[in-house]
Amino acid sequence: MTPPAEPDTERIPIRYWIWLLGAAVSLLGDIAMSFAIGWSASHYGGQVAGLVLLFAAAPRAALLLIGGAIGDRFGAPRVLLVSCTAMFALTAALVPVTIAIDEPVTLLLVTALLVGVIDAFFLPSSRSMPRLLVPAAQIPRAMASFQVTGMVFAVLGAAVGGALVGWAGLTAAAGFDALTFAVMIVVLLVMGRAIAPPPAPTTGMFRSIAEGVKVAFGRPLTRTLLITMTLAAGLLMPMDALLLPLLARDHGWDAGRASLLIAVRSLGVGAIALRILMRGSFQRPGLVAGLGLLLASIGFVGLAVFDPLPLAMAAAIISGIGVGTFTGHLLPLLMTSVEKAYQSRLQSVVVLCQSLALVVMNPVLGFFADLDAVGITGVCLGIGVLTALIGFFALSRPVMRNATVA
Repeated sequence: MTPPAEPDTERIPIRYWIWLLGAAVSLLGDIAMSFAIGWSASHYGGQVAGLVLLFAAAPRAALLLIGGAIGDRFGAPRVLLVSCTAMFALTAALVPVTIAIDEPVTLLLVTALLVGVIDAFFLPSSRSMPRLLVPAAQIPRAMASFQVTGMVFAVLGAAVGGALVGWAGLTAAAGFDALTFAVMIVVLLVMGRAIAPPPAPTTGMFRSIAEGVKVAFGRPLTRTLLITMTLAAGLLMPMDALLLPLLARDHGWDAGRASLLIAVRSLGVGAIALRILMRGSFQRPGLVAGLGLLLASIGFVGLAVFDPLPLAMAAAIISGIGVGTFTGHLLPLLMTSVEKAYQSRLQSVVVLCQSLALVVMNPVLGFFADLDAVGITGVCLGIGVLTALIGFFALSRPVMRNATVA
């Protein structure tokens, strides 16, 4: 394991825990809301569900670089506050709208579009916060603490999402999400000046964006990590919102069982994050991240071949352990591969790569899931095989195998 270099690095600052509280609560609402949208869209079939998710991913991808540059220019906390306020207004407005007109496809598409626009500014600043609040040596533990908290709230969010959908559909989920963003707004206001404002910008907006992209792709380690993450994201990220609801419907399970499947997958992710939080990360995180993809592929194959719910849940846990091993070691390595001044811009590139992967893969996976010759089980099997290939690619790159957290 990698012990802290100095005693004063053993304690994560209190300001990080304050931020984590708000982020975790808002995550709870986001998970419930995402499940509700995915479940509502899956009612119309795989192609419509993929289209709804595309409407969220496309504007996010188009605006992310601008959102990252604005975060580094004006400060991540300020951009987060504006973004959370916008999300609160959107979700609060959805409550009376869904009561009046129910959940037509048009409303789902418009909602996804607006969420994608807000996410383009919210996500880069939110993901840069650990690097701004925590010393570099403690980034793996800080990220692990977020994953552990995220696991707990993901389990709760999936359960809450299933209960809310069963009770009042998207209406209840939107109202609950609005409440959680209200909590996040209060936390950001309480934090106040916990983070020093960024220096006055010396370059124009577009030059700032270009510098961020150059830093992200100009360094061998950062570039390799981004490529690996992008390839994996196109397969891993659609699981909870698109593929597991479709898999549940294919097996004849209701929303409660579908949310249970998502929740137990989060348990696997959280178990690895807890281990990193308690013991620290491994000394060669790039190597361990590649091995995590190989383990995740076994779980995805299990989801394809197992029909009984208990066996499917076991496969979901294995996939979660693999995904947790991958993300828990790759993301801190990626975050510390560039300086603090580039964090929002780096995170905008990270989310852009993930969004582009989703723009391509959500419609593709939804299309193949609707084909009688492939179906959702064939899609899960294909994801398992491709995830293993990406893992072997990662293990073949010396710059990633030998990398350490700076």
